[in-house]
Amino acid sequence: MHPHASEAEVAQVAESLRSAHYSALALKSAAARRAKSEAAKAAKRRETQQQIAQYRPGAAAA
Repeated sequence: MHPHASEAEVAQVAESLRSAHYSALALKSAAARRAKSEAAKAAKRRETQQQIAQYRPGAAAA
């Protein structure tokens, strides 16, 4: 895009763009891991609540 830029300038811009790209990927990856973790925690909470709702004290002793 800059026909008068030196090779060093082109290399510097390329490295900057590469760094920004990988930083964006890292942020997306972290967000995906966080969302997956939260979904697993929510599922575990629902399962626990269902087990508590079905619990009948003394039913096993009968």
